[in-house]
Amino acid sequence: EFKNKDFVEVIYPILDGNIYFLDLETGKPTRNKINLGFSIKGTGMVDPRGYPLFYTGMGLNENNGKYTDFKYRIYSLLDQSEIFSIMGKDPLSYRGSWGAFDSSAILSKETDTLICVGENGLIYKTKLNTKFDPVTGTLSISPEVTKFQYKSSYNSPGADYGIENSPTIYRNLMYTVDNGGTLLCLDINNLEPVWMYDVGDDTDSTIVLEEEEDGVFIYTANEVDKRCAGGKASKADCNIRKFNALTGELIWQKNYTCYYRSGINGGVLGTPLLGKDDIADRIIFPVCFTGSQMDGKLVALDKKTGEEIWVRELANYSWSSPVAVRSDDGKTYGLLCGYDGYMRLFDPMTGEDLDKVSLGANIESSPAVYNDIAVVGSYVQKIFGVRIK
Repeated sequence: EFKNKDFVEVIYPILDGNIYFLDLETGKPTRNKINLGFSIKGTGMVDPRGYPLFYTGMGLNENNGKYTDFKYRIYSLLDQSEIFSIMGKDPLSYRGSWGAFDSSAILSKETDTLICVGENGLIYKTKLNTKFDPVTGTLSISPEVTKFQYKSSYNSPGADYGIENSPTIYRNLMYTVDNGGTLLCLDINNLEPVWMYDVGDDTDSTIVLEEEEDGVFIYTANEVDKRCAGGKASKADCNIRKFNALTGELIWQKNYTCYYRSGINGGVLGTPLLGKDDIADRIIFPVCFTGSQMDGKLVALDKKTGEEIWVRELANYSWSSPVAVRSDDGKTYGLLCGYDGYMRLFDPMTGEDLDKVSLGANIESSPAVYNDIAVVGSYVQKIFGVRIK
């Protein structure tokens, strides 16, 4: 049906261990799903060069009593075959047998290099040596993997060395935060640390970066985890921070007291919405468990000062990342999904809802938007396409 048709394809790896291929307009399968067989937590990546390659990690290595090796995989989209993988269990890791890959990778088009990070605490720089001929339909890679291992005085041995957020890259600098709270700025060319900072706790939220007239800055927010685990405390501050990306200087910090809940941490889990154009003065964070072990806040902070522009109380927390969409007239709108199962269309100038639609149950993933359709999955075990108008 789709072989000779121009269409937009949705490629969605999800917790049931499958990678789905769907037509954006109809939701119909465009090709057979890839059955990995074990849960995928992170967002997959299509090769940005237009090459038929797909990259994805895996979050769990157990399914109904069956175990497998942790791997980061590369698939050929010519025949959906696995053509390369990086093993998550590695003797260089401080984590022993744990080797999940929750984060998304980044690929440098100019250097044909894949950058990915693992929950084993290692950073991988892989020269792919890609060869693709669109005329003959032939594709090959010959990867050369370089591993970077580091130690931090901020971390405890073992589980602190694991990275669940996705790397952020500016020119030759890569930024990430590990489970122990070490914020690392790494020169990705020579694999040497440039600066580090102790953010105090585990960080799943991916760093966002902006080049401004007065410098280059990053924003990051931690969660409430290791400071409370094991009965140490019932709550702690989630710290939202802005740094000079080149020097590591702390520009400002905003704290929100959040409750701890074992297995489902308080604080910020989603990646913030970095405002542009008509909302360029603000950055929007979803903060979990601010008043109880169920609720949260959505906060818009002034980029320059860190002061609150508005605060919206949420009856149910959100792990999902807020997403910006822009209408034809240039006005920006926001999408937010949450534990209550609703996708909300909100005004980022005020935080107020303009509309909402129920997707049946908890939405932990973040929507992807193309033109006027947002795609996301929920706990009712369905993938939804929601039209915005």
